[in-house]
Amino acid sequence: MRLVHAISATLFFALAACGQAAAPSEADAQTGTTTAQGGDVTGPERTAILTALQLRADGQGQVENECGERVTPQFSVADIGSSPGRVITFTIGGGPNMLTCYGDGSLTILMRQNNGAWGEIWQGQPGGAIVLSTQHNNGNDIATGGPGMSFPVSQWNGTTYVNANRTVSDGALGDARFIPN
Repeated sequence: MRLVHAISATLFFALAACGQAAAPSEADAQTGTTTAQGGDVTGPERTAILTALQLRADGQGQVENECGERVTPQFSVADIGSSPGRVITFTIGGGPNMLTCYGDGSLTILMRQNNGAWGEIWQGQPGGAIVLSTQHNNGNDIATGGPGMSFPVSQWNGTTYVNANRTVSDGALGDARFIPN
């Protein structure tokens, strides 16, 4: 993760030096991890999400990523609007091969419980989720990426997130919240 943060900081300063707008650094970005839907992710929620994603944690809580490396996934509650309800962000990075495994960021999956079962409602790789202020069906639109020039947008259709067939630029992010990865 430190390598990703160093690369992100380098890109931030490089874009700033070129006069390009850059995504806020992790230190000054608003985050989407506090919510009215409830605070911390519980142990049973973590276990159920891992099961839904067909992953099994070892005694240290590590799972195998797509590159066959043992890594520790991150879980946080994300506020993305009233209609999706309680949403948990599952983020998995890479070990020594992260750049070849996930590019310049981690794999981020938004999970939601529906009828007693956890299911994926959005997936972004690399760069994570950018929660926009615009909404569809009482769910915030989500852009994928960061930092960059423009980001693909997904919108809530009442059940899951679907491609909105539009992008948003760095300069138009305004009051967007970044779900840390």
